[in-house]
Amino acid sequence: MMKKLISTLLLALAVIAGQAQVSESVKWQWPVKDAKVGEGIVYRPQERIEKELNTDNLFIAAPEGAEVVSPADGTIAHVSIDALTSLTQMITFGNDGGTFDKSRALVEKREKTPIPMKYINGGVTLRLADGRKIHIDGLRGDLPFKTGQRISKGQTLGTVAYAYRKVGQPHISISVSTKEGKNDDPMKPFGLKSTFKKPTPVTIPQTLTVKQANEDFDFLISAMKECYPSFNDIITPEQCEQFVSQSKEKLKAPISYKKFYQIVRSAFSTQFLHDSHAWINTENPLTSGNYYVPHVMIGAVDGKIFVRHAQLGYEKYLGKEVVSVDGISAKELIERTRQNIVYYDGKIESHIAESLLTGWNVFFLNNLVARTVVMKFADGTTLRDQWVPRSQAKSIRPSSQKTSYIQRKIANSESQFSFRLINDSIALLTLSDFQLDQVQMETIADSLKHHLSIPNLIIDVRLNPGGNITVCNQLLSWFIDRPTTATTHYDKVNSNTTYQSFVHCMNYSPDDKPFEDYVAREGQEGFYNPSSIDAIVYPDSALHYGGRLYVLIDETSQSAATDFPAQLVRCGRATTIGRETGTGYHYMTAVKFANLTLPNSRITFTLPLVKTVLDDSVSERFPAQRGLLPDVEVPLTYEEFYTSERDIVLDKAIEMISSK
Repeated sequence: MMKKLISTLLLALAVIAGQAQVSESVKWQWPVKDAKVGEGIVYRPQERIEKELNTDNLFIAAPEGAEVVSPADGTIAHVSIDALTSLTQMITFGNDGGTFDKSRALVEKREKTPIPMKYINGGVTLRLADGRKIHIDGLRGDLPFKTGQRISKGQTLGTVAYAYRKVGQPHISISVSTKEGKNDDPMKPFGLKSTFKKPTPVTIPQTLTVKQANEDFDFLISAMKECYPSFNDIITPEQCEQFVSQSKEKLKAPISYKKFYQIVRSAFSTQFLHDSHAWINTENPLTSGNYYVPHVMIGAVDGKIFVRHAQLGYEKYLGKEVVSVDGISAKELIERTRQNIVYYDGKIESHIAESLLTGWNVFFLNNLVARTVVMKFADGTTLRDQWVPRSQAKSIRPSSQKTSYIQRKIANSESQFSFRLINDSIALLTLSDFQLDQVQMETIADSLKHHLSIPNLIIDVRLNPGGNITVCNQLLSWFIDRPTTATTHYDKVNSNTTYQSFVHCMNYSPDDKPFEDYVAREGQEGFYNPSSIDAIVYPDSALHYGGRLYVLIDETSQSAATDFPAQLVRCGRATTIGRETGTGYHYMTAVKFANLTLPNSRITFTLPLVKTVLDDSVSERFPAQRGLLPDVEVPLTYEEFYTSERDIVLDKAIEMISSK
């Protein structure tokens, strides 16, 4: 009996092992139909095309018109007409015609392009079940595709044309990205011996010499001035001079990497260039690994500091007002902390207020090392708090997992949109972002069509980082009664030729001219997109919701999630409820970005290159340098973030509707 059992187990293990081998041996289908795997490769990763290093593309030559098929099962994540201007830069023209051939014809008819039409062709991105994406460029064809559409392995995608002008014969290009958006191997999945190399870890110096630190700092400031077109909008010459001179004082002796990082970080804070689309990519060395945490965590609201969370055993301090920390008064500590807030536009207050409430670490300038902190409370008591490693922290009280705020974050991470009825007279449309594909948009449209008789619709764009302006405008067309109001609209950059900063740029080469079609305007600084006109949105003739609209906004409504409610407000179609949006109402600096590296410290950072002005009219309703202000404000509270299982802002909207 035992031998039989062992034999059965061995057989089962053999079957499982065999299944694993079969699974591992499953390879992608070669994209050129009827060609052998590996046939036609002209450039592999790590080979140079003229002077350019090809890091992640597989270029495959085949007869022009040869059929191209999908290498694997997936869904279409993106379809467009595009052209590579370099191995790191692409121009995209959209897909207005519905097919590659029709869209190319539209581009040829209406666009004045610096690239011959021969090299302007179709591109498709397939999202696989494991989150990876396959990007195929250089396609033509008359097959209609839409994002969200399921594609089977071996299904026809188009025909061979040209992907890159430096590759002479007809060809396509294939690249792969991971779920996290990093370059991945385009050869191994086909069973080919790979030449792809993952980026090697950057060696970070422990200490920078005076020369190295000053060279990096000087490059940082010069890159900001050269690349960032909104520099003079948020930084006066006096502020610039003061920040530079104060920072330079710290660079007169060799400096540790950690201290230098903090200087770089301060350059992206209230002290200097703060923008929701500009950031440091390199991880903060003071908050990585097993950093230290306090037993009581503080926050600030309405100008007062209080204990918002506590580790197990320290619950008696919850809610206590803090009058000083290490001898620094609450008022002084709040002001110092405000000066170190990052990632917000202009003079937006909502993001700063949210950071002061939710980011206890910001009060200690993110320097989360072993320390003992002395806190004095308004009731006269004192706490001497010795911080502990994060791994040793005990349960944090109160737990916020059941709060409405956390539940909304979880729901938003799991679904990009939802539509539900609150009651017979109110519907709720939640938009987690504006990166919706066509299938998702059709689903939302169907929901609206079936509920046009509902008199009140609440649209929630909180916890929404923005996304595609085309999606934003299509949604807008379903709700407006008339064409959107024309405003002063333009795109501005600092240069229409090369940028010196691109010598240390990861996504542009020093000889790239990303804005060579931009033109100067008499009496004005910078260069402007000649096609910069206000994009008027017209009501959709096939779908119109005419009921009352209420849009929920706050500091987490950014980019397109600011523009969408702003347009509805300008059209007189919506009442906004909540708090100021996280992106500026009048303009944002975004669109195209330079990913730059400091040459010695190897700290990487991103700067937006285009200032997009959406409306330059300033009024009491739309004050300068602010986000979109709500019609009905719901003040920031501790309860909303940490204790309430009710959605306070949504409840306010429902209360307003019910009282009418």
